Amino acid sequence: MIKVERDKDAELALQSTLNRGGKVWVIGDVHGHADALENLLSEIELEKYDCVIFLGDLIDRGPDSQMVVRIARTMPNAYTIMGNHEQMALDGLGENQWSPTFHWLYNGGNACLNSYRTNEELDTDTFVSDLIWMSNLPHLIVLDKWILVHAGLHPSHSFEDQQAEHCLWIRKKFFDSTHIIDAKRSIVFGHSITHRVLGFPVGRIGVSKHQLSDGRPAWVGIDTGVFDSISGWLTAFELSSMKIVQCNDEGDVRFESLS
Repeated sequence: MIKVERDKDAELALQSTLNRGGKVWVIGDVHGHADALENLLSEIELEKYDCVIFLGDLIDRGPDSQMVVRIARTMPNAYTIMGNHEQMALDGLGENQWSPTFHWLYNGGNACLNSYRTNEELDTDTFVSDLIWMSNLPHLIVLDKWILVHAGLHPSHSFEDQQAEHCLWIRKKFFDSTHIIDAKRSIVFGHSITHRVLGFPVGRIGVSKHQLSDGRPAWVGIDTGVFDSISGWLTAFELSSMKIVQCNDEGDVRFESLS
């Protein structure tokens, strides 16, 4: 059983940003779509002290996982949560070696490896460096009013008893539950494409029908399927204003708000 890891320094920095009126943009599963990500970052127009947090699944399926990871690793004031695709890549780590699992390769890992190749030669140093970085990512970010996680939390477990597997993989037990896991915090997650899994219109975020006492939804799902052939939208959700910005690889843009 993998222990749930949190990044207290990241939590402090993100909460401090919100406390002083700055913006914290949460970005859903990028899956190697560097063009959509770069378009999105240009649209949200980050100011000096604004922050970005990626909800995991930076890699796999799309054409340029390496570039997406590079952006996430080098952006000022950027933080990343581990997704199940990062964990699948890490599952290939053994003692002093790495060998990709079939499960990872079948679920988009081949596309990830191809982005690290030049003339069929794998850039091993860069790939290993990125794997080490992924291995240190937290599973949860907990703020005063928000929980940020890749997949969700188990409704039958206390907050202290959550498992990494829940954070990375859970679906229906989480979003179908009528139980509000945290009365003070709305949960923002990715992992489950909103039109495929949550039953919302194509490209639209998912919002729980259950509300906290302050009127915010119990959860907000922001994986709108950037790699999906009938969607293609990558979503950013800003915590203080609850504004939504979406872009795709072609540079189309949409703006919405939950407030």
